Amino acid sequence: MLSQSAGEFLSRYIAYVALVVVVAVFGVLAPDRFLTTGNLGIVLQNCAVLCVVAIGITFIIIGGSIDLSVGSVMALSGAVAASCIGSLGAWAFLVAPLVGAGLGAVNGAVFVFGRIPSFVVTLGMLSVARGSTVIFTGGMPVPIPLTSDFYVYGTPPMPFAIAVGVAVVMGALLRFTTFGRYTFAIGGDEEKTRVLGVPVDGVKLAMFVVSGMLAGLGGGILTSQLGSGSPTVGTGFELMAISAVVIGGTPLTGGAGSVLGTVVGSLVITTLANGLIIMGVATNVQTVLTGIVLVGAVMISIRRGKLKIIK
Repeated sequence: MLSQSAGEFLSRYIAYVALVVVVAVFGVLAPDRFLTTGNLGIVLQNCAVLCVVAIGITFIIIGGSIDLSVGSVMALSGAVAASCIGSLGAWAFLVAPLVGAGLGAVNGAVFVFGRIPSFVVTLGMLSVARGSTVIFTGGMPVPIPLTSDFYVYGTPPMPFAIAVGVAVVMGALLRFTTFGRYTFAIGGDEEKTRVLGVPVDGVKLAMFVVSGMLAGLGGGILTSQLGSGSPTVGTGFELMAISAVVIGGTPLTGGAGSVLGTVVGSLVITTLANGLIIMGVATNVQTVLTGIVLVGAVMISIRRGKLKIIK
């Protein structure tokens, strides 16, 4: 058994330890293909969308809730943005985060005012948004004209630059604003926070708006990269995004976490996938390994003292 101090160290720095381990393993197994400047660029660009979406979920999990709808929100936001290119041009990119924010607001409103668990609400939105995307697109991708400037948002180094900007802004929002402090307080002990006069319902609603907005932004970037608004965009993205957050040291019990940890957690997930691809590992095996990594990260980071009964 790990000592308490060792366990706390792993819980706080699991993402950094995992990143070092992943880089070391693949660096030894395939140094000529993995440890190259070109491959580093690929990892950073592939990490951008995951990083943006996972940062939004970070606020939700720190606040003690969960958002399972981000993949479907990405799809609907991207499809709507792609359909607006004819009238708005490159400015249609801004439609994606706006649609995402609207869907996030619906999630938050049903969760807060309907008093329904976030797991159930966002699981429902996962189906609603995905089904709406299929209806909206007719089940077919919405193509982006080859001459459109919309492609700039998916062309390197723009996705990486957007991810860095989001990380800086959201990191500052979480650490240096009243909203950030309230988010930590709600995740730590919601009832005491409410007694102290904190507008808990408003903060929780805002958390879901942030998560939806960043999911929409990620959907816009991914749509630009793919060249169309596809109804299948973001399928299974929930697992990867939540994995990135948890690996980044944010416990599912809430009350702790950081944007920087989520960024490193996103790098771990992306680097792991990149290394497995280089080694020729099948996609299905990658999915299995991602699930194993998620469970392992939860085992290390979860705050068992906050749980009276493990369910």
